[in-house]
Amino acid sequence: MQINHLRTTMYNNTMYEKKATQQKQDVSASHNQSISKNQDVFEKSNDTTVEESITYAPPKKLTEEQVNELKNQMKQSMIDLAKQMLNQQVSIANRQDFEELAKKLGIGTTPEAAAEAISETGQWGVDAVSTRLIDMAMSLSGGDVEKVGILREAIQKGFAEVGGLDSLPQVCQDTYHETMKRLDYWEEHGSMDGYNKQ
Repeated sequence: MQINHLRTTMYNNTMYEKKATQQKQDVSASHNQSISKNQDVFEKSNDTTVEESITYAPPKKLTEEQVNELKNQMKQSMIDLAKQMLNQQVSIANRQDFEELAKKLGIGTTPEAAAEAISETGQWGVDAVSTRLIDMAMSLSGGDVEKVGILREAIQKGFAEVGGLDSLPQVCQDTYHETMKRLDYWEEHGSMDGYNKQ
């Protein structure tokens, strides 16, 4: 009888150990699966193709047509900017719709604020607008003195499209003359370094 009891106990213990071992393996496998789902796995490629080496080739020279197109774009940009700047000065000088000017240009809504905006130190005065025009001209040309003639012509055309120089307010006429002086200086000295209104 004791032998049967011993056999049953041994059998139960063995079954319990197998079950516990199986449960540990199941938990371990489940844990490993969740880890492997969250980890990158390196798989070596069997592809043995060799990539071609790539070398730098200098850009091709622009065609004459492309060069002319770039010059035309530069010229048109300069014309548009000159017209825009001049139209703003004309609007302020003629004191047209102060509310609209205040919204559009960030100046005050009174005649005094408009006068200040086109004064010598104002944001739409001779110096400020001439500086913007020359800065744009230098940017468009990359500082190339040889392009001053094209830019001068564009600025003149921009002014002409707004109106005859003599018919424009004095601030616009002064801006035109100051801009031309700066273009002359740039052409003569190769840069604007050292320019001081003379």
